[in-house]
Amino acid sequence: MRTLTLEELAILEAELLKKRKSKEVVWALWSVLHYFGAHRYYTENYLYASLMFTATVIPGLAIILLAVYTELEAFSYFLLWFSIAILAGSLLWSWIDAFFLNRRIEEMNQEQERVVIRRIKATNMNQ
Repeated sequence: MRTLTLEELAILEAELLKKRKSKEVVWALWSVLHYFGAHRYYTENYLYASLMFTATVIPGLAIILLAVYTELEAFSYFLLWFSIAILAGSLLWSWIDAFFLNRRIEEMNQEQERVVIRRIKATNMNQ
């Protein structure tokens, strides 16, 4: 395995500056918009981000609509508590997610570095 030249290291650093994810940004997103999965969108985990967003918005709307527009009887009472449970689960999920944010960002940045190094080496092999 050969080491990178100074020029290749400069290219690597420039590429990583553009593509590296920031822990500060992910924590800012989490602290303000954790319910909606904004930190998951930032880490490009779109499936879970969409699930978090859905698990917040739909029960939130259901709670508002049920509380304002219906008489709370039987089925609507069940829907209200079901929506509250889903919303509470979404909150719990986002708080558990916080324990893994730093590691997720570090892994993403390390993977990005490996990809850029492979691309630099592949480019130099072809020359």
